[in-house]
Amino acid sequence: MILFAGGTQTDVGYLTSIMIGIPLLSQLFFAVLLTGKKFKKKFLLVAIYLRIFAFAGVASSIFFIDRIPTGSFIFLILFWLFFFAISGAFAGISYGDIVGKSFETLRRKNFFVTKQFITGVGILSSAFIAKQLLNEIAYPENYQLAFFCAAVFLFIASFGFSMIKENASPVPVKNKPSTQKKLFKEIIENKTFQYLIIISNLAGISFVTIPFLVGHIKDSFSITQKDISNFLFLQILGMIASSFIWKKVIHRFSYKGLMRISISLLVLIPTISLFINSLILFNVLFFIIGGTISSWKIIQEGAIIELSNEENRALYLGMFGTLNFSSIIAPIIFGFLLHSIDISYIFIASSIISTFSFLPIKKLVCPADLNY
Repeated sequence: MILFAGGTQTDVGYLTSIMIGIPLLSQLFFAVLLTGKKFKKKFLLVAIYLRIFAFAGVASSIFFIDRIPTGSFIFLILFWLFFFAISGAFAGISYGDIVGKSFETLRRKNFFVTKQFITGVGILSSAFIAKQLLNEIAYPENYQLAFFCAAVFLFIASFGFSMIKENASPVPVKNKPSTQKKLFKEIIENKTFQYLIIISNLAGISFVTIPFLVGHIKDSFSITQKDISNFLFLQILGMIASSFIWKKVIHRFSYKGLMRISISLLVLIPTISLFINSLILFNVLFFIIGGTISSWKIIQEGAIIELSNEENRALYLGMFGTLNFSSIIAPIIFGFLLHSIDISYIFIASSIISTFSFLPIKKLVCPADLNY
């Protein structure tokens, strides 16, 4: 939508930083706020309602697309998505803590893979609806209706979250500031946590190139709304299909095996995209990207939750998010660099840098059998 509204790759960089980086950056603030709270479901619900409001805000703003300058419209959309991303960070901390204390260690691996599959099926249904909207309804009304539907469906989904029966989290007896200071120190000195941060930052550089692919394709081919909706549909299909594979991988090789596969795909995707010369092959690539995103989400969620406990989980999630600098900074840098250099240099450089993330994997040790 940003590109068709007249936005540039720099705007895509801002958008990527907002959607991927800002939630990570703000997690620490919310982690400190939520640490020590016995129940977090009410905070999760508040965050969901804020996201509904953000979706509705985007839909409302599209109504004015022909009445305000392009720059103002892009800024307005970025504002709503910034609001959406911040509320998502708030939800993520609450959700991660609830999941961690709701499942035994041995059941969590199954949960993360199964959840990713169910999520994929739900998104596939939504992607099919979005595909029809983008293809059958004229621009920009198609995007307006899509965001409005997203707000409605998320509101319906909130009823399911409201029915969760949450277990109480242990609350430290000692005063909160000194307890949090102690927990911060323990987390920072945790070697496995340090290695996970290094891996996430290095591999994340390739991960954030994915949103720039559409701009790269748009510059190389004459694409339509239908092509973009096909990319989305195949990406979601890849997320679902790969869930069956990741379930077997994670049971046999645990998170480290899945991590190696995921990073290998992240390293290859940017460079391979430069050698693709047909839209059919790009459709295949987006199917693979869907599987890659699925595996990366399983790793990101699972490893930190397994590494933490009920007392420090919120802070672990917050620290992990905030220290993922590459997801925050790299998209903005890429957006600015594209004014003066070809995107091929960025894609190749990101692949090379992400390759170094294989080195710390051998040193990972955590309760979830990461030492495979």
